Amino acid sequence: MKKKGYLLLGLIMAVGLTACGNNKSGSETNSPVKEGNESQQASPSDKGGKDADPIVVRFNINNDEISTEQIKQFEDDNPGIKIQREDTDATKLAAQLATGEAPDIIRISGVNDTPSYVIRGIAMDLTPFIQKSSIIREDDLGPATNVFRFDGKVQGQGPIYGIPKDWSPDYTVWYNKKLFEAAGVPIPDASQPMTWKELFELSKKLTITEGDTIKQFGLGILGKSEADLPWLMTYLLSKGVTLSSSDFSSIDYDKPEVKEGLGLWVDAVKANVGPNQINQDKAAWGGEIFLTDRAAMMLSGYWFSGLLRNDEHTKTHLDDFGMLPAPIAEGGKRVSPTGSATGAIINKATKHPEETWKVYEWYFGGKLAEERAKGGWGVPAMKHLVEMLPQTTEFDKQAFKVLQGELNYSNDVLEVNPYLLNGDALLKKHLTPVYFGKSMLDEAMKQLNKDASTLLKEGMSAAQK
Repeated sequence: MKKKGYLLLGLIMAVGLTACGNNKSGSETNSPVKEGNESQQASPSDKGGKDADPIVVRFNINNDEISTEQIKQFEDDNPGIKIQREDTDATKLAAQLATGEAPDIIRISGVNDTPSYVIRGIAMDLTPFIQKSSIIREDDLGPATNVFRFDGKVQGQGPIYGIPKDWSPDYTVWYNKKLFEAAGVPIPDASQPMTWKELFELSKKLTITEGDTIKQFGLGILGKSEADLPWLMTYLLSKGVTLSSSDFSSIDYDKPEVKEGLGLWVDAVKANVGPNQINQDKAAWGGEIFLTDRAAMMLSGYWFSGLLRNDEHTKTHLDDFGMLPAPIAEGGKRVSPTGSATGAIINKATKHPEETWKVYEWYFGGKLAEERAKGGWGVPAMKHLVEMLPQTTEFDKQAFKVLQGELNYSNDVLEVNPYLLNGDALLKKHLTPVYFGKSMLDEAMKQLNKDASTLLKEGMSAAQK
């Protein structure tokens, strides 16, 4: 496979992880201006005067993450620059990256995508810009910025390649007080984390069936209530165990800690603690069953508080809900990492880095960052904005208190091997027969290890061509 072909395939996989969110009707600017990475385009200073063609900065970001009004305000304040918003189409972006036609600012998942973009020479080092900025200061950046650091070997160290729009410790637990009370089950102590084993046992107690019908689930997650790779990495992070070698050249799933963690999920799936392949529940997503009182707990980040505040099913009785710390592995250390930290990088190929940085700095800092913090849909990237999170209602205060505790354990970064394409799908493929009793976990782990190692070698070989 040629390098461009590998880049296209790899980035389709990587970008797919970041292309989530609702796309509302368009808000792209339609001004007849030149594109920001055309080499023949002159800057306003080159052409001089107010009649000079403005620089276009292309920004691929979801429509619901930036408004037409916000773009207009920026353009009014900066008449020499236009923002061209582009939809986060994973396939299109992968093709653009492979042909050198990608946007100037690229939305990514910091956790999953940063190493890949850095290794392939796509991400620009933003450290020099941040060091000169009066809006975004390096000493003010919170723990989630660590996932946008990469020194070629360790994620969390080295230059800063991006900043999160906002983020969450993604493995905290939300609970429905009324469903706990109806089941006669005490609510766990919000000052101390449960172990994952304790959470799954609690989920079983809160799962209610009538014959073959599941009336209430114990635990919902964003997708099906089954194991995924980010969860496994969280479990292993608590255990202090890694899968990949330091140079990413080898990977080993055949470790007792892997079996221990996955065994908890296999047991939970067979107990039907949430929607899964076995029970084929028709819920559109895991959050739906929690919002409609069909699940007693929900595994999700602080951002879920924003959904609870705004959803028609829950916003009128917020006192019925609360937040608990992220569980830890049995015998493991306390961790509460982010599983994504959606943000953006600047394309190293941009022809207008100064103008692009001006747009980047405006979006990720200043008033827009303050507005996002006040909305409570995620933790701000900058530490001084954390106090702007909602703290008015008892619901807000309880969630904020738990969040404050979690922030002390959010510095660690989940392990990601940048050469293993679609590792999450591979994990799910080999666990599915185990859920249905068609295979044993030991056999699935051996096959997983074999297939992952093969894919890893292929990925590294293709990247070096």
